[in-house]
Amino acid sequence: MARVLQRSIRRPSHHARRWAYLLLVGTAVLGLLPSATLASTQHQQTQDPFSSFMWPAYRERFLGDAPVVFDERVRVEAPAFAEDSGQVPLSVDASALEENGEPISQMIAWVDLNPIPRLFTYTPMNHGLAKLSLNIRLEQASAVRVAAKQGDTWYVGGTFIDAEGGGCTTPGIANADNAWEKSFGELQGRLFANDDEQRLRVRLSHPMDSGLIPSQPAFYVQGFELLDTQGQQVATLDIEASVSANPTLGLHMRPAPGGYVIGARDNNGNRFSLSLQP
Repeated sequence: MARVLQRSIRRPSHHARRWAYLLLVGTAVLGLLPSATLASTQHQQTQDPFSSFMWPAYRERFLGDAPVVFDERVRVEAPAFAEDSGQVPLSVDASALEENGEPISQMIAWVDLNPIPRLFTYTPMNHGLAKLSLNIRLEQASAVRVAAKQGDTWYVGGTFIDAEGGGCTTPGIANADNAWEKSFGELQGRLFANDDEQRLRVRLSHPMDSGLIPSQPAFYVQGFELLDTQGQQVATLDIEASVSANPTLGLHMRPAPGGYVIGARDNNGNRFSLSLQP
């Protein structure tokens, strides 16, 4: 007689079902971790490192609704304490962002607590590198920020400068001594060249009156432009009266065999120009 083999079907025990459920839930949670971590990182990158109450207003004013990331590759260097609030050296270098091959299309700098917050808007175009230096005014201790636009995103760096203050609303040396009128409009500069870049050092004799001092109207340089030897514009730098008197600029450019012509204009219609060769 043939044997009929019967197999009994065992139902999973209560403990087995529980462990299977926990394993399923754990796997699902692990699958979500990377995106959650990424979201957390992005959240941290968009938080103001200086916790300034002015950041939301100036972010909207200068950067609009474009994506913003705080990035250490946008280097902003200045003294920790400004001994002369009317002449504070500031150096900016965002060239590390360009290592991926995508150029910087624009740079904007401002001081959170200055009565005239914007310092400059720099458009390097095809010749300029994302590096420059200049002297600025500080009305009080404040965060100083620089935003560099690459693609559709603004990358923001900054530093905090302590100061006695008054750099924007007290008369400078140029106003205390009328001798500045003798040298007014003198544009001096030098071009230092090497294989990788050319550095332009330019100084314009100008009082840069902010208009914030009683009985003293605004009288300041509004912008600089760089032209190549064919007369084509290759970079522009628009500035405000928050830049120091007798503005001194350091601009870094890609090599140009024939050099550059640098021009400037002020809000009274005066124009100045200088030719620089390697």
